[in-house]
Amino acid sequence: MDKRANRIDRRCFLKLLAGVPTFVALRSVGIVYAETRRYGKLVDLGRCIGCKRCMSACKRWNGLIVERDELITDRETDLTANNWTVVNLLFDSRNRTRKTYIHWACQHCIKPACAGACPVTAITKLPGGPVVINEKKCIGCRYCFQACPFKVPRFDFEKRVTRKCHMCYDRIPLLNYMKPACVAACPVGALLFDYKDEIIREAKRRVQRRGGSSYIMGLTEAGGTDMVTILPTIPQDLGLVVAPEKVVNRNLDKIRITAAGFMGASFLTALMYIYATLTRDKQESAHEDPD
Repeated sequence: MDKRANRIDRRCFLKLLAGVPTFVALRSVGIVYAETRRYGKLVDLGRCIGCKRCMSACKRWNGLIVERDELITDRETDLTANNWTVVNLLFDSRNRTRKTYIHWACQHCIKPACAGACPVTAITKLPGGPVVINEKKCIGCRYCFQACPFKVPRFDFEKRVTRKCHMCYDRIPLLNYMKPACVAACPVGALLFDYKDEIIREAKRRVQRRGGSSYIMGLTEAGGTDMVTILPTIPQDLGLVVAPEKVVNRNLDKIRITAAGFMGASFLTALMYIYATLTRDKQESAHEDPD
């Protein structure tokens, strides 16, 4: 009886051992799948009415100063440390009678150049998609602004840190799903938040329903972004920043920017040295030849 029980136990053990590679393979596939389930934000300019509720919601959620004159007029508003999301009225350069409201914020690049250029690793691309700045680590060097193909990060002169949209990552925990503040505030469905693959499919469906004449920005720009925008025409016609499609080599970019800063500092030091030398020689000659 004991021999038979040992035989069964041995057989079960061998079966379990044989199933380990399969379990590991399935587990690894599951992990990869979880990593690719990134979030994305869709901006449909064909639906935007310029109400600027997204701007107001962004400011209120993130504790930014609400400037009412920006929210009730069509005057152009730039991104700042206090404006992480802006809505501006743009005109088509080929057809000045055609105007479009654009919702503009951080594009949340899949491979963010700002993160690669940051010398203190204060910028992180979260697995869910948002590109986030850790203000406690930021030293205010502004290399991220130089590296960003969309020129989004802005410096806060009071806090001495760089700030920008972080896609409300603090509203989107895994077990308590919520939309970003701007998306939740949009009254016309011009903003949509979902998994990235669903966002791309929805963008293509909307463009197809409109006859295919629209342009989807974010599929290739800067190597792809997690903010996808449906434009009525190409970015150049609207005067938008045209980001290169090639993925930025983050390491080379960091070297380039750091080297530029080092060369600039070296040049300034050399000028100060020359000035000090000339001043010293002048003073010495004045002492040697008194009136």
